[in-house]
Amino acid sequence: MRTSRTYKLQLSGQGIDQFLACHCRVARLAKEFIPYGMTLYVAMSLLEASDPADIAAELESPMCNALGGSSNRFVGTTSHLADLVEQVGMRLADSGHCGRSIATWRLYNAGLSLLLSSEDGELQAAYRRAAQTIPVRRSR
Repeated sequence: MRTSRTYKLQLSGQGIDQFLACHCRVARLAKEFIPYGMTLYVAMSLLEASDPADIAAELESPMCNALGGSSNRFVGTTSHLADLVEQVGMRLADSGHCGRSIATWRLYNAGLSLLLSSEDGELQAAYRRAAQTIPVRRSR
């Protein structure tokens, strides 16, 4: 069984900048050097904890739309992220708040958009949830 895999982000120039800003923010709050995949997992953890109506609104937000683009970037993390993303997508579809299937990269961008606007306490809680799934090597 695979324990990790690569995930494709489709970002604009602004999206790349914002992903890196999110990554630095999460790492700073965790006081750890973290992999890029941890940042994506934290973003999706925030999205998973959100109400489907809020997720649908985030998908239509100007920030979420600004993050998307033609630059493909790849991050690696646990294969459990795929399950988390699938659960978010199914919950969103079942809620009726989105009339069509949502591209996975758009869910990633909605998670990043949500991460950008989250309070520090929310991020720290999401990081703790993610750290239970993704082992983080502690700095010495």
